[in-house]
Amino acid sequence: MLIYRHAAECVWTQQILQVCDLSFTYPPAFAFVMLPFVALPMWLAVLVWYLITLSCTALSLVLCKRLALKVIPGIWEGKDLLWFEVLSFLISLKFILAVYEDQAYDLFVLPFTLYGIWALVKRRDLAAGASLAVAAALKVTPLIFLPYLLFKRRFAAAGIFAITLMAVSFLPDIFFTPQGGAHGYFITWVHEVAAPGVFENAAATKYAFWDTANPYNLSLRGMIALGIDQTTSQQHFMVILRSVQIIFIVAIGSLFLMALGWEMIAIEGSLLIIAMLMLSPMSGRGHFVQLMLPYCVLVAACIRDLQTRWLGIAVLGLSFVLCTGIPRDIVPRAFTEFMRMHSDIGWGTLVLTVYLATIVRYPHRWGIARSQTNALETIENTPVTA
Repeated sequence: MLIYRHAAECVWTQQILQVCDLSFTYPPAFAFVMLPFVALPMWLAVLVWYLITLSCTALSLVLCKRLALKVIPGIWEGKDLLWFEVLSFLISLKFILAVYEDQAYDLFVLPFTLYGIWALVKRRDLAAGASLAVAAALKVTPLIFLPYLLFKRRFAAAGIFAITLMAVSFLPDIFFTPQGGAHGYFITWVHEVAAPGVFENAAATKYAFWDTANPYNLSLRGMIALGIDQTTSQQHFMVILRSVQIIFIVAIGSLFLMALGWEMIAIEGSLLIIAMLMLSPMSGRGHFVQLMLPYCVLVAACIRDLQTRWLGIAVLGLSFVLCTGIPRDIVPRAFTEFMRMHSDIGWGTLVLTVYLATIVRYPHRWGIARSQTNALETIENTPVTA
């Protein structure tokens, strides 16, 4: 909260964010959103922030439940519904608590992403594009939904996404002008923070926290940096990183191609969330609260299909152990440190794609419906006989 409020004060006093507060690396649109907290005493600001976070947690859980039970159809009541709600919440709990512990704003952004996915399911393209764009303007990584919308031919949603993204991103520049800056707030942030992170140019930024072997960076970049740290492969880091990223993108992309023609937007959204976390230059522990949706979808799938339940239990169990960690009273401290230094949460996230891929490959097992667009095309292309 100290960082967030100070960044808002920098905008209010029209100072350059990257000079006024070096610790604030988030998009300037979020600093603009935090302007009301400038007038509050710190104790009240923290209290209000926790109440907002609590409300966003409840909203995220409701949206995840709706998305999961929509994509995995059937009658959800009684013990099945209770098991679904309890297990999905418990598996997500560590990351929920991580957000509260750090006073992070990941849960503030998550409802925008989830509502955007829900609006896509309900075919409300304008609402979907606007909601996903707000999430991208505040957190950047949901920008991955723009190419997805184009891939799905949801052009109206993609257009609203682009317009809303620009409008929200430039909000600080509409009302304030940084004194002494060569550019406005948003352009300066793109040049000094975003672009160097995307293009791995540590020399072009003061924020090279993603450039070293950091056990707190749980994206593919962090996993590889830790894996080859102090080895002969370290000099080929960029080649290895780009190769792994390309393989990952091809694997995820193939699942999207397989999902064409089926009502799988919640599953595709889950894959996109995993891709956001893995492809980001920097993914911290609190960022993984977004796995709430994949967890809910997979718990629902595990409950519904008896034949693949063993695989679902194995995947969710392994992910839970890797992401939560084994208590030090059970295993030696050396093992815990070994897992932390080998990106346990990153591996716990990647393993989720195994069960998601199974659902994409065999959607009929869960009674997933054909997409309405695909059904209409089939009807239109069927010849009419007398």
